[in-house]
Amino acid sequence: MKQVSGYTSSAKYKCLEDLQKESVDICLIYCGWEYCEPGHRYGPNLRASYILHFVREGKGTFEVNGKVYHLGPGDAFMIQPNTEAWYEADLEDPWSYMWIGFTGLKADECANSAGFSMRMPVRKVGCIKVLNDYIDEMLESRQLSFSDELRRNGFLMLFFSELIKDYRGNSVGAAMHPYPGSVYVKYAVEYIASNYDKKIKINELADYIGVNRSYLTSSFKKTMGCSPQEYLVNLRMEKARSLLEKTDMQINVIANAVGYSDQLAFSKIFKQHFGMSPKAYRGVEHELVVKSKKGDYRRRIR
Repeated sequence: MKQVSGYTSSAKYKCLEDLQKESVDICLIYCGWEYCEPGHRYGPNLRASYILHFVREGKGTFEVNGKVYHLGPGDAFMIQPNTEAWYEADLEDPWSYMWIGFTGLKADECANSAGFSMRMPVRKVGCIKVLNDYIDEMLESRQLSFSDELRRNGFLMLFFSELIKDYRGNSVGAAMHPYPGSVYVKYAVEYIASNYDKKIKINELADYIGVNRSYLTSSFKKTMGCSPQEYLVNLRMEKARSLLEKTDMQINVIANAVGYSDQLAFSKIFKQHFGMSPKAYRGVEHELVVKSKKGDYRRRIR
């Protein structure tokens, strides 16, 4: 059976349609942009895939689930599969908009992460220009070839990455965080365990995980009983203590090995934790005491 796709290009309308559906997670079905005539109306009808529209200029009206939205530049609206909706350009200031249609196992997750749902089908978008550029790139990749298919879906992923980042940058609270706080804490702990010997800024750690600092800190305290910074320092001190007990490494080398370029700062923090300097700690004898009953052991340094 022959796969047929459509490409239309004119001064007011450009569209790529009925693309192959080779991607499992998410793939592009169609995309395009249009300068609408006054009163131009589409629908009501049902679609088999998700579709997102982004208003570039002008005004228009969108209706879905019995609600009417009056939209303008920077607004975006989503229509979910098998959902009846219609939209119409304003009579005096008709809109121009762009759109993408997509499907796949992660289509709903991508849409929700970008701030769109059945309950919230409309939102303001601050990255219209970047999204417009990605759609233009998709339209240029119109050949029915494997390389162009990869390019189209690659730009689709970049499209959603930008859209999700825009949503997070303009949202607060739990809506920004699709996972429980403990999940972010788990990633933070793993990151700290792998990078405690390097300079770690909590802001950069939070950004790496994809949350803001305050959310990470509150989740960390709730899960671990301390802040990320306190956890990092405690881990470094335990690593340093172990190196002092088990190796003959110089103290400045140990300081560097646990993330401190300043030996004096390292020694000060170590003394706060263990009640003595690293040099004094190394000078005492350490004994391992093995007991069989809970509560019998008290660590002794003599």
